[in-house]
Amino acid sequence: MTQVEKDKPLNRFELRLKNDVAERCLPRDSTIDLEAEIWIDGHHLDEPHPIDLPELIFSCHKERWYGIFTCGCGNADCAGIVDGIHVTHQKSEDLIRWSFRLPQSAGNLLDPALSEWEKTAIPVDFAFDRAQMINAINIFLDEVRRVVGTHPERFSYPIMGHAVQDILTLDPDHPHSWVHSW
Repeated sequence: MTQVEKDKPLNRFELRLKNDVAERCLPRDSTIDLEAEIWIDGHHLDEPHPIDLPELIFSCHKERWYGIFTCGCGNADCAGIVDGIHVTHQKSEDLIRWSFRLPQSAGNLLDPALSEWEKTAIPVDFAFDRAQMINAINIFLDEVRRVVGTHPERFSYPIMGHAVQDILTLDPDHPHSWVHSW
């Protein structure tokens, strides 16, 4: 790591419910989408794709490429997402690093769209304190639990295969304890 990288302040990670879900009141026969947004240093990471919460949580514990942004079907390729987010960890400093390109999606993985994305997508890097990131995810999940209350049937999660009841069981501190109802 260079001295410049060491001196760079850590980024602050936030996860928020999209569209003020917590404040909206809809008719009883309406379904409310529980969409998440990632905010970094107080700025919305403006990606139009759903966030795969289990992928995000697993990324806090293991290094690899992750499809944190994905298609509603659960397959990032379907949304034209080429690389995803490369996540690395520095255990000695308890840091999580993200490296990826914005926008995440080429829109279409066929030439010339992919070729154009490769020319114009901007590389970005972020470094997060692992404890702060996990705490932010826990705060988000507490908000989801508060909003959902005793009526999970009134809510949907924007990724096929993830039921709201599944999302409510996520534990960012213990990702492998996730109860999945598929």
